[in-house]
Amino acid sequence: MTSQLNVDTIVDKAGTGGTNVKVANTSTYVSDGGNVTQNTVAAMAKSWCRMSHTASLQNTFNISSASDDGTGDYSLLFTNNMSDTASSGNANAITSLAYSAQYHGVSTTGYMIDLHNDSGTNVDAGNSHQTFGDLA
Repeated sequence: MTSQLNVDTIVDKAGTGGTNVKVANTSTYVSDGGNVTQNTVAAMAKSWCRMSHTASLQNTFNISSASDDGTGDYSLLFTNNMSDTASSGNANAITSLAYSAQYHGVSTTGYMIDLHNDSGTNVDAGNSHQTFGDLA
């Protein structure tokens, strides 16, 4: 028999406010239509950041540092490493203009990215990154 828990708020044992809810790697959620389940942990971004054209981090999650390695060339390091290079290679970049991003130097500790304009020339630009995969 399945059970269901209906609550308005989850608080810590002392009843003083918010709490940390732990979710196992095998936890799933049901889609809006109710027909499909998805692994909750696998579906979450494992890192993200927004940085200026000078690699100044403006907003981050699991990114410990960024460096400007030259025109349009940046390096980012994770706070918590990824489990393998295949995981950390699943990064995405969004720039304020229509630039393309090329990832290289991908490792479990971080990655490097080059931003190019339409002619393939490296350019400095503010950008955002997200990484999906498995943490170590």
